[in-house]
Amino acid sequence: MQDTRAYNEYDRYLSPLDVWAIAFGCTIGWGAFMMPGSTFLPVAGPLGTAIAMAISVLIVLVIGANFSYLMKHRPGTGGVYAYTKAAFGRDHAFLCAWFLCLSYLTVVFMNATSLFLVIRTVFGRSLQYGYYYYNIAGNDIFMGEVGASIIALAGVGLLFINAKPLLQRLHTVLAVILLAGVLLIATVCLPHLRLDLLKEGFGSQGGSSALGVFSIVMLAPWAFVGFEVISLETAHFDFKIHKSRRLIVASILLSGLVYIALTLVSVCAAPDGYASWQAYIADLGNQTDSLAAVPTFFAAKSVMGTFGLLVIAVAALAAILTGMIAAYRATTRVLSTMAEDRILSKKFSETTYSILFIMVVSIIISIFGRNALQCFMELTSFGAIVGFGYTSASAWKLARETGNRTVKATGAVGTIASVAFGVVQLIPKLTAVETMGSDAFLLLSLWCLLGFLFYLRTVVRSDAVGTSGSSTSSVVIFALLLYSVLMWLGMRLSASESVQAVRETLRYEGTLMFAVIFIALCVMLYIQRLVQKKHEALTRELSRATQAGPDEASSDEGTAG
Repeated sequence: MQDTRAYNEYDRYLSPLDVWAIAFGCTIGWGAFMMPGSTFLPVAGPLGTAIAMAISVLIVLVIGANFSYLMKHRPGTGGVYAYTKAAFGRDHAFLCAWFLCLSYLTVVFMNATSLFLVIRTVFGRSLQYGYYYYNIAGNDIFMGEVGASIIALAGVGLLFINAKPLLQRLHTVLAVILLAGVLLIATVCLPHLRLDLLKEGFGSQGGSSALGVFSIVMLAPWAFVGFEVISLETAHFDFKIHKSRRLIVASILLSGLVYIALTLVSVCAAPDGYASWQAYIADLGNQTDSLAAVPTFFAAKSVMGTFGLLVIAVAALAAILTGMIAAYRATTRVLSTMAEDRILSKKFSETTYSILFIMVVSIIISIFGRNALQCFMELTSFGAIVGFGYTSASAWKLARETGNRTVKATGAVGTIASVAFGVVQLIPKLTAVETMGSDAFLLLSLWCLLGFLFYLRTVVRSDAVGTSGSSTSSVVIFALLLYSVLMWLGMRLSASESVQAVRETLRYEGTLMFAVIFIALCVMLYIQRLVQKKHEALTRELSRATQAGPDEASSDEGTAG
C-alpha cells in the first residue's frame, strides 16, 4: 500500500533532529541501564559485550540500509506494512503489521512500568504505599508504584491528543538529554576502569566466550527495535528522504555506543566486600540495597557522587519517556494503516481513537506489575524480527526488479539474519540467554488466535482478489499458534516436580491448549472455505463474461447491418 495522499507544507513538520530523536529515543529504554548487570555482564562480560554489540551494530546497519532504500522508493506513512504489501501482498502485510504492533505496544507499557524502578533505585521503597497492595504471580504490587505508570501513560496520551507539537519538542529535548547524560557519565567514569579487568572480559556464568558473544548478538532485535519507526513518518519529513539514511546510521551507531558505554561503566565500581566485578554481578540477586542492585547507577554514584546519581537518573527517565512517546506514535501509525486497509475498524484511522485505545490497554496491563509482564518483553524481539525480515525481503525483491546489486545483497543478508534471529527466538536453549519462557509462548499463541479473528474480519470484507494468498497466511498463523501452545505446555510439564503436578498441568493447561487449538482450527477452516467460495464466485463471473462476449459481439454486428 503505497501512500499516494498529498501532504501540504504544514504536514511536513519533522526536522532531521526530530527524526533522529524518534529513532534513537525509541531504541534506548530502561533496558540499556538494567541489562548490563542482569544479562550482558553475566553472559559475556564487558569485553564480550562490547564485541557482541559491535557485531550487532553491523547487522542492524545492514537492515537499516534496507529500510532507508524502501523509505526512498515507497514514501508515505505505511512503513513496513506498505513495503510488505507492495512486495508480497496484503496477507503477508497483515502478518508483519500484526506482530510488529505487539512489539510497539509492548514498548509503551513496559517503559511505563519502568518508571517506578528508577524511583525505587534512587529513593528506595518510597512509592510502596497505598490503601493496599496485591500479589500477582508471586509479586507484590503497590498502588503507589502502579499509579506512577498510569500517570505517565495518561499524561503522554493526553498530550498526544491535545498538544502534539509540544510533545514532539519535548521528545527531541529528552533524546538529547539522554545522549548527553550517558556521554557525561561515561566520560567521567570510564577513566576509573581498570584495564586489567578487560583481560577477564568474558562472562562468569560458564560456557565458552564465543557462546557468550553469540548470545548477546542474538539479542540485537530487542536491543535495536525502534530505529525503524521513522519509516512510518516519511510523509512528515521537512527534508529530502534520502537524508534519512544518515539519520538511521547515526541512531544505530549511537545506540550501540550507549549499550557499550553503560556496560563498561557498570564494572567501574563495586560495593565493599567484593573482590571483582564477577563476584559483584554474580551476587546481584542478593543485594538488599536498591542502588547496588543496578550496577550502572551504583557506579555513577560511587565515582561522581550525588551529582552522578542525578545525571544517570535523569538520563534513565529520559530514555523511558522517549521510548513511550515514540512507541505511542508508532503503534498509532500501524493501527491507522491497518484501519485504512480495512483490517481494523475504521475508527482506528482517527488518531484520538487509537491513542485512547493504546492508553486504556496499556493502563490495564500495567496494573499487573512489571515482573508479571516479562513475557511481553520477550515478545518485543519477535515482533522486531518479523518486521526486519519482511523489510529486508521486500528490499531484496524491489532491488532485484530494479537491478540494484548492493541493496539486493543487503536485502539477502538482512533476511538471512532475521531468519537466524527467529530460529534462536523460538527454539529454547540455543543460547545462554532464555529468549522466550513458557508464559511468552502462551501469549504468542493467544496473539495468533486474536490475529485469526481479525484476519477473518479482513477476509469477510475483501473480494476474491483481495483474499489472494489468504490460505497461506492462515496456515502460517495456525502453524505458529500450534507450535507456541505446544511449547508452552511442554515447558510447563518439564517444570513439574512430581507426578501429581504433571497430572494437574495436563488437566488444566492441557484443557486450555485444546481449546486454543480447536478454536484456531475452526477459524482457519472457515477462512479457507470462505476464500474458496469467493474464488469460485469470481470464476463463475469470469466464465459468464467470457461466454457472453461473442454473443454480444454478434448482436452488435447484426445491429450495424
